[in-house]
Amino acid sequence: MFNWFEPEACPIGIDIGTHSVKLMQFRRRKDELLLQAACSVDLESVPQTGNQTQHLAAVIRTALEGGEFVGRRCVLSLPATAVHTKSVRLPQMPEADLAQAVKWEAKDRFSFDLAEGRLVYFLAGEVRRGTEVKDEVLLFAAPEDVLRSHLEAIRSVKLQADAIDLAPCALVRSLRRAMPVQREAAGAVLDVGSGGSQFVIYLDDRIVFYKYIDIGGRKINEAIAAKLGVSLQEATQIRLQLASPAGKEEGDESAPLAQAVYDAMRPPVEELARELDMCMRYYVVSFRGARSDTVSLSGRQALCPRLQEGLSAGLGMRVEPAQPLRSVGELGDKARPDRSSEWAVAAGLSLYPVDEAAADRKEVAA
Repeated sequence: MFNWFEPEACPIGIDIGTHSVKLMQFRRRKDELLLQAACSVDLESVPQTGNQTQHLAAVIRTALEGGEFVGRRCVLSLPATAVHTKSVRLPQMPEADLAQAVKWEAKDRFSFDLAEGRLVYFLAGEVRRGTEVKDEVLLFAAPEDVLRSHLEAIRSVKLQADAIDLAPCALVRSLRRAMPVQREAAGAVLDVGSGGSQFVIYLDDRIVFYKYIDIGGRKINEAIAAKLGVSLQEATQIRLQLASPAGKEEGDESAPLAQAVYDAMRPPVEELARELDMCMRYYVVSFRGARSDTVSLSGRQALCPRLQEGLSAGLGMRVEPAQPLRSVGELGDKARPDRSSEWAVAAGLSLYPVDEAAADRKEVAA
C-alpha cells in the first residue's frame, strides 16, 4: 500500500548500490523513532527491459510496492563507484577563498567536466609539518550524467528528491543516532558491499577520513569459487548458506566444506585488514588523533561468516556489527535486529535533516 499522506513521516531513504536498492522510512511519534517501512530489492531480480535509468526506476517501483511507504519526499545516495573522491591539502584561508581554491583543485584532479556536476567538500582537519599548517580537504564529486540518470529514475516513480546525500554521511548519521560516541573520540565504520567497501573515520559528526577499497563480497566469492572449483554463483550460495542462521545451527564449522570456504576467504579478508590498518595509521599520523578502538561493520556483506573475526584478528582490535536500528520501534520482519547492519545507509538517508543546513560540508557551484 502506498499512502501519500503522513505528516510525521521522515523522507524515504533510497540506498542505491551496485547489487541492490534498499528503501527505508521512519516516522516520529513524540520522542520515539518508529519504522514505517523497509524493502530491499536485488537489481538482478527485476528484468531489464529498457536502459539503466528505466531499470533503476522499475527496481525502485518494486521496492515501493513492497512496503507501506508514505509521502513523496525522498533522499537518495548514489553507488560508491559513481562518486569520485580526492583528498587535498591547502593553506589555511577564509571560507570564501577556500571555496574558490577547492573549485580550482577539483578541475585539475577530476577527469570529468564539473560544469554541470556537483562538488561537495569537507574540512577534515589540520595537518602540521614542522611549523607549516595546512587544512586537509575531502572532495566528493559526481558527473552530471550520473546525477541526471538517477534523478530521472526518481521522478519517473513520482517521488520528489529533497536531497542527494553521500553514503558515508548517511552511515555516520545512523550510527551516531544509535550509539553516540564520546565527544572528541574518533569512530570508524566499514561498509562492505558487493563490489567494494567504504571506510569512514569520523570525529563527532564530522567525516575526517574516507576511502573506497576495491575488496567486497564479490572478491571473497571469487576466492571461494577458485578454491572449490565451482562457479561464482555456486560459491555465493555456499557462503550465504553458511552465514544463514540455519546454516550456523546445522553446520559444523570444522566440516571440510566450511573449512575450505574459510581458508579461501582468508587472503582477501587479510588484505582488507591491511588496507584498514594503513588508513588508521594515516589518520593518527596526519591528524595526531587517537585511533578508534572499534570498527563498526555495516552493509549486506557484514553477515559474511568469519569476516568479523578475520578483520578483528588482522587489526588487533574489536570489530562488531553496526546496529543502526537500535531503539527503533515497530521493526517487524523486514528489518529484523539481526540484519540491521545492512540498513545503515538507508536509515541515515531517512534521517537526513531536510529542513536544516548541513554544517559539516559545503557544496561548490562548478
